[in-house]
Amino acid sequence: MKKEEISQLGSTLIRYRDGERDFQSINFTGFDLSKISFNRTNFKSAKFIDSNLQESEFLNCNFADAEMMHSNLIGALLIESIFSGANMSRTILIGADLTGCILSHACLREADLTRATLIDSSMVQAQLFKANLKKANLTGASLSTAMLSQCNLNAANLTRAILTDTNLSRASLKKAKMIRAYLHKANLKGANLKQADLRLAELKNADLEGANLEGADLEGANLEGTNLTGANLTGANLLNAHLSKANLEHAVLSKANLTGCNLLHANLKEADLYKANLAKAGLLLSYLNGANLKKANLKGANLIGATLGETNLMATSLEETIMPNGTLGAMN
Repeated sequence: MKKEEISQLGSTLIRYRDGERDFQSINFTGFDLSKISFNRTNFKSAKFIDSNLQESEFLNCNFADAEMMHSNLIGALLIESIFSGANMSRTILIGADLTGCILSHACLREADLTRATLIDSSMVQAQLFKANLKKANLTGASLSTAMLSQCNLNAANLTRAILTDTNLSRASLKKAKMIRAYLHKANLKGANLKQADLRLAELKNADLEGANLEGADLEGANLEGTNLTGANLTGANLLNAHLSKANLEHAVLSKANLTGCNLLHANLKEADLYKANLAKAGLLLSYLNGANLKKANLKGANLIGATLGETNLMATSLEETIMPNGTLGAMN
């Protein structure tokens, strides 16, 4: 640092030591603040552009509307601090602890939050376009209406996270843990959810058009009214999932487990259900025109009122299946 920067930092530290906690609008652009401790301090509208805050400690601080672009916060402790409206684009937050932080309306575009801890944080309407959240812990975080398009959330923990109306289009969520996540009306168009854990997740009216859910675990998930047009659900586990009124047109469900699924009024037009397990599934009034059910297991399924025009039922197991007209099917 330059002499004037050292002098400014030194005087600030003295003021802090003497009990002052209000440093609103202070300019620390380009400063080396690594391993420094400033707790319960007001940095509203302050500037930390290109600053080094690696392994620093800022507990319960106020960074509202601060400018922190390109700053280095690797391993920083930021627990319960406020970043509302802060510009943190391209900030490096690898391994940082942001537990309980408020990041509503903050800009974190292209920020690196790899392995960051964001438990119970609030990120409502935050801008996280192309941010890296690989292996981040977002348990219980609130991300309603946030922009997470093209984000890297591979192996991230989103258990019980709130993602209502969140934009996750083309995001990568491979092997993400999303147990009981709330994704009502979320935009997941073209998202990669391969082998993601979505057990008991709330996905009502979400948009998963063209999404990759290969090998995903959706046991007990609520997908009522969800758009799954052209989605890849090969080998997915949908045991006891709720899919009434879901749009599965052209979806790939080969070898998927749909045992006990509720598919009332579901659209399965030209869906690929090759070798899918639909035992005891409720397919009442479902639309299966042109669907491929070759070698599928429909044992004990209910197809009353279902439309089966041009459906491929070659080598399909229809033992104890209730057919569209109410008669019992037989083993093919």
